[in-house]
Amino acid sequence: MTTNVQLKLKLNTLLTNAAKNLNIQKFSIDLDLCALKGDGFLCEIYKAAIIDQETNKKINVVIKVAPSDQRRREATCIQEAYSNEILFYSEVFPVFIKFQQEHKTTQLFNNVPRYITSAGKLGEEMIVLADITKAGFIMRDKNLALDEEHAKLIFKTYGRFHAISFCLKDQNFEVYKNLTKKLVNVPAVFGHRDGFCRGLKGMAGKAFKILDPNLQTVFKKYEENTVEMYLKVLKYEGKYSCILHGDCWSNNMMFKYQNSQIVDVQMMDFQMSFEGTPVYDLSYFFYSGGSKQLFDKLETFLDIYYESFSKCAKALGGDPEKLLPREIPDSRRLEKIFSIWNVNGTSFNSSQTNE
Repeated sequence: MTTNVQLKLKLNTLLTNAAKNLNIQKFSIDLDLCALKGDGFLCEIYKAAIIDQETNKKINVVIKVAPSDQRRREATCIQEAYSNEILFYSEVFPVFIKFQQEHKTTQLFNNVPRYITSAGKLGEEMIVLADITKAGFIMRDKNLALDEEHAKLIFKTYGRFHAISFCLKDQNFEVYKNLTKKLVNVPAVFGHRDGFCRGLKGMAGKAFKILDPNLQTVFKKYEENTVEMYLKVLKYEGKYSCILHGDCWSNNMMFKYQNSQIVDVQMMDFQMSFEGTPVYDLSYFFYSGGSKQLFDKLETFLDIYYESFSKCAKALGGDPEKLLPREIPDSRRLEKIFSIWNVNGTSFNSSQTNE
């Protein structure tokens, strides 16, 4: 058990390194040891400020701290999750930024909080990011279904995010492969954890009970083979793969508004990032927060996604139809598979809450 004194020492050491990375020589640290309450089961979040004593400029940051309890770590794949997230922020996204800059793109995709530093020591993983709430970003109430305007912006954002990955893969495969081989398929690792598997099976059973009898006949084979099917969908072997966000529900995004209108979004939490089909990200988003009204306009949102994907790909010197055809040959089959899986509960959040 980490005491407050030990925690403060660790965080101050990390923030000292953060100040160095920010090229701040003389600084003070204002640290709040009251962990923020949230829905993440893989971290505790603290806030701090690094004050430049020469300019009085204040850099507000958030610190993600991994749980130290061994039982919790083993049940929730903490080691793999933090390895992924540190890799994404420190290596993957900087490559994305550099790749865009090399193409002199006029609209830089930078919809990810600024990474400042991290600590990857086993059992003491921590990540320091810019506090984007200071720029006006807020988290949407997770109990509210996402409306059409939010969905449009999210699909546009994923279109650009995926396009960068596809173009990098096409134009510099060695760099792309070097990144993806380091990413751990954490969702698949979860599929081998007893507690998570019990959660999936339990949710499949609950879903089965509330279905119409005619649908129960169709769903029965999935209800009986939930874990096997879950693992199967995570082994995409087609050629239309890219680096995914991986945990695409609304609590892993923050939104900015002006005059009650949504104007920007930032993607967060890349602990589940891995290489796979973009159908995964889009299906995950729909089944974790979409209403029937959104589902009724699925093709419209896919058009929005593909238009955004195409525009970004062309700006990066890619051929969108070659990189990712509007109609992927196996996309409908994948959508059906993901829809069945998501009936089981969509994500890690629900099942891990029951650990």
